[in-house]
Amino acid sequence: MANSLMKSTTMHPLIGHDQLQTSLGRACHLGNLPSGVLLHGGPGVGKQHLALWIAQVLLCPHKTPSGPCMVCKSCRLSLKVGHPDLHWFFPVSRPKNTRPSNLGAALETARQDSLIRKRKNFLRPTSAYTEIQGIYLATIKHLRNQVYKRPSMGSSQVFILGDAQAMISRDSTSEAANALLKILEEPPSGTFFLITCDILRRLPATIISRTIPIHLAGIPTSEVKNFLMENLEIEEKKADKSARLSRGSIGRSLGFLTEDENEGTLEFARQKSFHLLRACLQTNRTLIYQESIKLAGTSSRTLGPVIDSLGDALRDLALFILGDQDKIVNTDTIRFLEGVCSKRNIHPRSITESFGYLDQAKEQMDSNVNAQLIITNLLINVQEKLSGRSK
Repeated sequence: MANSLMKSTTMHPLIGHDQLQTSLGRACHLGNLPSGVLLHGGPGVGKQHLALWIAQVLLCPHKTPSGPCMVCKSCRLSLKVGHPDLHWFFPVSRPKNTRPSNLGAALETARQDSLIRKRKNFLRPTSAYTEIQGIYLATIKHLRNQVYKRPSMGSSQVFILGDAQAMISRDSTSEAANALLKILEEPPSGTFFLITCDILRRLPATIISRTIPIHLAGIPTSEVKNFLMENLEIEEKKADKSARLSRGSIGRSLGFLTEDENEGTLEFARQKSFHLLRACLQTNRTLIYQESIKLAGTSSRTLGPVIDSLGDALRDLALFILGDQDKIVNTDTIRFLEGVCSKRNIHPRSITESFGYLDQAKEQMDSNVNAQLIITNLLINVQEKLSGRSK
């Protein structure tokens, strides 16, 4: 990957959401944009990027129906997320060894440090978190304090709350949500809230009811591939592989690429998922327990990418059995799938029915169930379903 392109200090153009940009740009120009907008869709499809673009339009004094002017001082600051009236909040790791009385200040320091890193590199892959990150009650309180301050440059302020589903439950999601709800119910004049989340049902219904939900679908695989080739100079074979695995998400596609000679975090999760699938395909549980032991000390909240990749691997197996190989996303595993089908007689229906266990594992993950227990139960259930022993 070309690092000089990866580490851009200004936002690259938003890809694949032209019609939505046109509608939102016109609403901003006419002053019709609601004070609360909720952008939801899969990880890496461009929700926060779109939120930052909307903020740029709202803060631009020379906006047109097609969007911001791109040349004024406000636009130049917005493009670097340095506008004093643009406030971007997102999940951060809870600072260690911090007293409750100092938590708010420590979280704000962590957010500012993360903002510095984001400004240095806007084009970042959707990553597999190695530790729990969240939006805490103390963060929402800090946001609330900012809301009631006067704008610094113009007449408007924009607050972006990214990945809002990450409001931490053990820090009392209801308290954080209620604090946010009070702000959304009576926002000061000229104040806008742009909230993003991956899965709508993970947000409290009260938050959803105070906003206008807008869904961002994945973009065509061909557009993801072209972006990687034209903007990052990725060779066609690698770009095609990453685009197939991307689910229509540029951010996700970046996670399958090598950067600075390091394997992408989502590529690591993909490789791990095939170890898990091999364990499920054995006639005994030895490999299942071996894979579970490797997860000792792992936070269950970091299992999401591996479980997602296991779902892709199972789907590919079903497609191979059905003879629909053109739709397989893990194209480098064809020989492995051939080997499986030559030794096992697996009915596609058994694979389809096993997806319920993946959903169950994700629910347990959200409830912070022990990671080893989650994976052990998941693999045993899938193994029994594929073998035909499950009812």
